[in-house]
Amino acid sequence: MRVLVVTATPPWPSAHGAALRNSLFLEVLAAEHQVDVIFLDQTDGIETSVPDSICQFVRVRASVPSVIRRLQTGFSQGLPDVIARHSSWTLRGRVQMLLARDRYDVVHLAQIQLAPLIHDVHTMVTRDVDRPRVIYDAHNVEWLLQAALADVSTGLRSFWAGRQARLIRRVEEWIARTVDLSVGSSENDCSRLGDLGAKSPVYIPHPVRVPSRCPGIDGRNANPTVLFAANFGYRPNILAAEWFFGRVWPGIVRNLPRAELRVIGPGSKALGPIVPARTTLGGIVGDIEGEYRRAWIAVSPTSVAAGAPYKVLSAFAAGRPVVARTEGYVGLAPAEQIGVATASHPDDFARVTTAILIDDSAYKSAKAAGFSYLQAVHNADVVGSQLLKAYARIVESGSNERRR
Repeated sequence: MRVLVVTATPPWPSAHGAALRNSLFLEVLAAEHQVDVIFLDQTDGIETSVPDSICQFVRVRASVPSVIRRLQTGFSQGLPDVIARHSSWTLRGRVQMLLARDRYDVVHLAQIQLAPLIHDVHTMVTRDVDRPRVIYDAHNVEWLLQAALADVSTGLRSFWAGRQARLIRRVEEWIARTVDLSVGSSENDCSRLGDLGAKSPVYIPHPVRVPSRCPGIDGRNANPTVLFAANFGYRPNILAAEWFFGRVWPGIVRNLPRAELRVIGPGSKALGPIVPARTTLGGIVGDIEGEYRRAWIAVSPTSVAAGAPYKVLSAFAAGRPVVARTEGYVGLAPAEQIGVATASHPDDFARVTTAILIDDSAYKSAKAAGFSYLQAVHNADVVGSQLLKAYARIVESGSNERRR
């Protein structure tokens, strides 16, 4: 099978949730099929090696359009900002060139930013018998996130998020009804994709490389280190940083004066003006697994439910406990069943984090529960098998249609 995978952000280095999901899906697909990859790079990210299993690899560098241009595009064309922000005629041209030159069985598009490419696939290959099957990996149901962001914002920000939610829902409904297969990263997202009109959406969990045994505590930094990893180009994560820095971290330091906070991920270095004492900013890192292993505990203080799963799952893989903000914990098993501590109030968040850091029994219990869950549900081998079966079904259904 020949597959073209397009992503809206670089899949390598795997420094945040979207990149982790995309890179592991690519590894699974490339192990069984002929895979070409093209992605949009709007960052100054570090260069990275690409797995040898990838046949063609195309990086399209582009800058983020100006706010004025995005506003003009959004209001004149009725496009949500998430699409206007990632608008690139160069990317569309390169994808169109590949579609014209090569015959693909599947075109795999990751996230709503790439919605215009669905239109391109359908218009460039007009005969259904020749058209590749289009698989849309949603990552999140984005209109729900914007609606939640509107609820936690005020004034113009609330108005803007509410408008974006309405625009995004319209696009997601079109995507769900147009593509051959919609993929959700949680059972709830699959249900929501069905509500939008998707035909038999498939739940494929976030994949994670799981070691054969739960890692020990060796390798931690000398001082108790709290890790906050996120994509800080996404506003809910910036809001989470402001909340954690100003209202939670002071309480942790009062109880543990030697504690250190490590903040990593795209856009993290731009947080410099607001970082609290005893904090280091790492930017985009090449070894995300090593960052988790060196930390003592990971936190997910995001109140809008996006990105929390991979913050939690990456910590589990490193044998580290997690504290998550209750409002933003979605997409995984109930927190109490898998050892995740949750809190809504900043004082409670600080207290729970401190308690796990100083209570050896609670620490070991939380990390064991999390690792067991990870092995059972999110192991990359298990998830990879689910992905390959979904591909086989959709390609077979397309072959059946062509034989009719």
